[in-house]
Amino acid sequence: MRKQKTKQKAAAPPPVVVAPLSPRAEAVAIGSLLLLQLAFWWKAALLRGFYLVSDACFFFEPMKSFLHERLRAGHLALWSPYILSGYPVGAEGQIATFYPPSLLFSWLLDGGGAVNWLLISHLMLAGVGTYLLARRLGISVFGAWLGGAAFSFCGYFFAHLQHVSLICAGAWLPLLVLFVDRAWERGSLRDSACAALAWAATALAGHPQTLFYSSLTVLFWVVWRAVQERRAARRWPVGRAGALLGITFVLGAGVAAVQLLLTRDLSALAPHGEAGTLGYVTSFSLLSKHLFGLLAPNFQGSPAFGDYHGERYYWEYVLYLGLLPLALALVGAATRRGWTLAGFAAGALLLALAADNPLYEVLVYLPGFATFRGHARFVFLFTFGAALLAGMGWDFVAHPRWWRDRRVVTAVAGVVAVLTLGDLWHFDKSLAALTGAEWYHHGNRLVEGLQADREWWRTEIKPPIVADAEWTPTGGWAGNPAGWADARYALGADIPQSYDLRTIEGYATFVDAEHAQFMGVAESALTGNRDARFHSLLGVRYLLLPRAYQLPLPRQDVRGFAVFRNASAFPRAFSVGEVTPGRSRAEARAKALDLAREDRLRQAATVHGSLGTVRPTKGANVTVTDIAEIRPEQVRVRARADGEALLVLNERWDPGWEAAVDGRAGPVVEVDGFLMGAPLPAGEHVVEFCYRPRGLTVGLPVSLISLAACVFLVIAPARRGRRRAG
Repeated sequence: MRKQKTKQKAAAPPPVVVAPLSPRAEAVAIGSLLLLQLAFWWKAALLRGFYLVSDACFFFEPMKSFLHERLRAGHLALWSPYILSGYPVGAEGQIATFYPPSLLFSWLLDGGGAVNWLLISHLMLAGVGTYLLARRLGISVFGAWLGGAAFSFCGYFFAHLQHVSLICAGAWLPLLVLFVDRAWERGSLRDSACAALAWAATALAGHPQTLFYSSLTVLFWVVWRAVQERRAARRWPVGRAGALLGITFVLGAGVAAVQLLLTRDLSALAPHGEAGTLGYVTSFSLLSKHLFGLLAPNFQGSPAFGDYHGERYYWEYVLYLGLLPLALALVGAATRRGWTLAGFAAGALLLALAADNPLYEVLVYLPGFATFRGHARFVFLFTFGAALLAGMGWDFVAHPRWWRDRRVVTAVAGVVAVLTLGDLWHFDKSLAALTGAEWYHHGNRLVEGLQADREWWRTEIKPPIVADAEWTPTGGWAGNPAGWADARYALGADIPQSYDLRTIEGYATFVDAEHAQFMGVAESALTGNRDARFHSLLGVRYLLLPRAYQLPLPRQDVRGFAVFRNASAFPRAFSVGEVTPGRSRAEARAKALDLAREDRLRQAATVHGSLGTVRPTKGANVTVTDIAEIRPEQVRVRARADGEALLVLNERWDPGWEAAVDGRAGPVVEVDGFLMGAPLPAGEHVVEFCYRPRGLTVGLPVSLISLAACVFLVIAPARRGRRRAG
């Protein structure tokens, strides 16, 4: 008897009971989820309309245009010369330079088309992934379909369509949880490797906050399964849980290492402001009144129609799931098997109410929570849990004990499907407004005029209209989708990158703090003293400013802009013979300011960094004979010097840049607190500047090795199975 009791205590927990499979029904359910997205987005799929609302217009479309251009040229996009006097775009995770779907669609399609298909494909992935996870949890075919439809058409996703990286990262959560769950039950290295790949895909998609929320979900799921096993076998599976979490996170981080390391290095330079404070962490949180949005999503109006009167950033407060899915989720939460998911969803909703949640007095000290603001986005996890609960609720309502005639259940299911889709589509349509193809491809005479100047130059652009994230055309997103043509014409944020215009402006998500201070000095000199010397240093030949600006430069008025031409702009490469060292970037910038006041920036420079053995000679004459821009990450300069000098490349300094003089590696120094330069000995030389960031040289091998390990773990069991069968 004692032996028998011991065996009972050590017994494994009961496996998940999956509903009986019907291949035809499964295929119809999955296929319909795919077709529903195509039906909703048919104009976008056929490139007869383009989603260009807010950040999709000002950030993602320009970045995908640049990525398309670089991939068609056979190169990865690591550095862009078109914004912020040069910018490490590969390190900005939202651009998704290393994310396979982003690479695929950006290679096949230009910026607008790539944005369209990234949204369509990932909403498909969200729906199918939720369906498969729901089936694994034992939910019926229709219940799983309902959950997949509710999640893929939920208000959270459609309110955040402009944040393409958020959609791409969030779509992987159902599959990530599915593989974690399968790995837990089977103890399978194959499923663990698949979970690691799904986690890596979430990381490579480029939205760190969503990655954090998805990682919390994985942790919750493993703990939940461990508690179940503890109850069944009366032991804690600590080693098993640790192994699964370790493989998922460590191996997943290895696959995504190239992006994670690049982004870490860039974010270390960014200004962090009030990050980590309670006010920062709880800003843009869900308020109690926003819970009414579960029933009436636009109770405060909508920017889609230009009548929104709620808190800033409408999209942060949308949590609509559909009335029928919400009702069924409440039913599912009341069932015994839905209790855990109900606790998960309720907990996520409480965390979304950050400003009213006293827990944040403690959470503000925890990694992840302290890193991000806008924790209203915990609605993402609430929606995920509620979608699964809706499937459970349907199974409870459709149970045979309530219905004798199954034909009636089928008819009711049809009504539920139609009403749910009609409800969600009606809401989503206003948030998925497309601008017409004719507006997207509309020519820009201002740009064409600038491009007529074939020499190297930069611009500064201050749009005549404030076209930022909250700007909407007259009538709103849905009311006037063609209005986004005006936003593109106004050249806001990164739009110049779509037109290959070099600019000192750009999207400021990860702007270097020192860079921001330098540009502040330049702007103060321009607006206060009408002094464009710092702009000249950066090669700014054209200043596109609102017509109210008055500068002592030749001027032409073009559609809302006053276009000033600065003939004193510095060239692509130049030299200085007099060098003053600066012990820090701040000191170098202060000395550069003095040189600007003395009008000596062309003869002298301040340097932060070591020049090696070269000692620039005052009055040294350097002639630049040729400049070859092989690619954005590689510039070759031929120069002849009659004395030792400092050769300055008119590009923003970054720690990833290297220089070689006649093939021999040399130092790269920061010049005047902003640009980069290389010491040049006397004589005729070839100086090659190359961008090789540490995150790439270290991270890419780690990513490839980790990916190979994942592939091996996935295919090895199949090969062993074939050998056994043989």
